[in-house]
Amino acid sequence: CWKWRPEPEDKGSNSLEDFAQDAILHQFMVSRENFISMGGNPDGSCGLRLDEDLTTGESSAAVGFGNEPLHGVGRGSVFSIGLLEVYGLVRQIDGKSV
Repeated sequence: CWKWRPEPEDKGSNSLEDFAQDAILHQFMVSRENFISMGGNPDGSCGLRLDEDLTTGESSAAVGFGNEPLHGVGRGSVFSIGLLEVYGLVRQIDGKSV
């Protein structure tokens, strides 16, 4: 289970570093042709990153989530994925409402 915790807002500062930090906290999901990831960090690591064929993953603590890595310790804990469940919400099947 991944626990998300919002950071309290500081209305008193508008420095460039604050905007950069805010951008990282709001980088919830990123996808490219060769990966999908959630939870960005200033060093380029992610809370969860899955490779293009969904057989390998990588996990690090994410600034925005305040989580522990899912597997191992430290940055870049790589693991193999044995089973992946994917869910989708649909409104119709074969043109009929469900």
